[in-house]
Amino acid sequence: MSELPSISVSVKAAIVHDGKILLLSYDDSDDGGCFHYNLPGGKAIEGEPLREAVVRKVLQETGLTVRTVREMFVVEYVPGRFGKNLGPQHKTQHNFLAEITDGRTEPRFSDPRDPDQVGFEWVPLAELTGRTLIPQVAPAILDGLAANRDVLVDHAQVRWDR
Repeated sequence: MSELPSISVSVKAAIVHDGKILLLSYDDSDDGGCFHYNLPGGKAIEGEPLREAVVRKVLQETGLTVRTVREMFVVEYVPGRFGKNLGPQHKTQHNFLAEITDGRTEPRFSDPRDPDQVGFEWVPLAELTGRTLIPQVAPAILDGLAANRDVLVDHAQVRWDR
């Protein structure tokens, strides 16, 4: 029997407020990358429910307090099929719609700060597809916002007994 694969699981938050979405901007051109944007988020901890991971990572990266509304879509990265452009690790990225819970909308840098992160922007949704996101998920974000469905069936929605 073959060994189970090691898969990195990350979460991202599409935080929409007043018709704008929060993006984090990065410049990793010194490392062979480029200027680009990402949704706030990061890796889930083993045993951590994904919705809780979103709340934790958004608070850690931006200082903003959010709650998850729903999971919109999942991105899978398989290194052998994509030339290992994003590293050798098999990854899934779970993208959630999240909303601010306390009215504060001014993000702050994490401590310690990611050296490649250069800022934050509230970008109008109409301008999202004109931004370089890595991975390039702008169309999926817009589709996910319009679909209004939660694709994650979690422990609160199912029975585990017989």
